[in-house]
Amino acid sequence: MSDEKKPQAVNATMVDPSLAPRRLKEGLVPGDTGIYLQVEGGSVDRKQTYTLSDGGVYLIGREGADIPLDDKKVSRKHAEIGLYGPGAYVLRDLASTNGTLLNGRRVSEKATLKHWDLVQIGDTSLRVSIVDGSIPLS
Repeated sequence: MSDEKKPQAVNATMVDPSLAPRRLKEGLVPGDTGIYLQVEGGSVDRKQTYTLSDGGVYLIGREGADIPLDDKKVSRKHAEIGLYGPGAYVLRDLASTNGTLLNGRRVSEKATLKHWDLVQIGDTSLRVSIVDGSIPLS
């Protein structure tokens, strides 16, 4: 093959953000269902409650995540909670270094979340509350 017909190497890879899948920020959660995630313990200084009632997908990790945890054992993109419809609430580990536990059991791929489940990420404990038939506060 002559030098003229050899394919040329590409010097750099460009990322097109418009091609990346977007995380859903609303879902099919009924309007009268309240879904909350409360930080219960671990290396965090204060208890904080996150409202997930809008549904969608929430990233748990260090800074920049939807649910940021200041914990040295938490990966940047550690896990995600997907709220896809009534009773379709899913916890997924995102191939984190230290893993994710649900009620003391390691989540290998994904697990269904229920009311009062305990999620352990690093040294941080998170309690899931799912309240059906709640009245939203304005």
